[in-house]
Amino acid sequence: MRLRVLVGLVSIATVVGTCSLLAGCKTEPAATVKEANALDVKAVEAPDPVGDPRFKEFFDRVRLYVKVHDTADARVPSLKETSDPRQLSEREKALADEIRVERAGAHQGDVFSPAAAKEIADIVAADFTMRPPSDQKAILLEVPMKVPPAINTDYPTTLPLATVPAGLLMKLPTLPEALEYRFLGRHLILRDIKANLIVDFIPDAVPAPPVKTAGRRQTHGR
Repeated sequence: MRLRVLVGLVSIATVVGTCSLLAGCKTEPAATVKEANALDVKAVEAPDPVGDPRFKEFFDRVRLYVKVHDTADARVPSLKETSDPRQLSEREKALADEIRVERAGAHQGDVFSPAAAKEIADIVAADFTMRPPSDQKAILLEVPMKVPPAINTDYPTTLPLATVPAGLLMKLPTLPEALEYRFLGRHLILRDIKANLIVDFIPDAVPAPPVKTAGRRQTHGR
């Protein structure tokens, strides 16, 4: 996962570096998550949390989940090379059902340990706080907002999968290939990619937007 992120950042860095050589090139606020990613070029300098002792328990729990995933995956017949969306969807559902059997009774916080959840929520909050409001809005533009997360349920497929900004990914604990971070409203989701399953989540990891106060015209009596 980290290799994919680094390759993407190198490509972005090349584009931005070329742009900086042009006299008329200006940095504009991000309007989409892709533009927000482009503003994350300096994220290659972010600290790598792999092996960070703060996340040891989290990594241990992730490894246990991957074993569950692999056990379930081995019980679902593999597909021959196919681009048939129906077959792909059927296998995804079958894998998700097997994982649900393996994780019957799973609860929020089973993978995100309390200590790791706090550290990760602090990282997400700090990242968003550093971004201008326009960038924050762009990042959450495609995020499903009104569906509350629940463990062992499908990640909503009615909207495109909203990408976590590259700069933020570089600051978060590195995940194995089977898992990824996604947003669902203000919650940070741990998603099983092949099963499209919500494995765990951190509630309200994204800070609430500031409340806009409308100015009131004061009237003075005589």
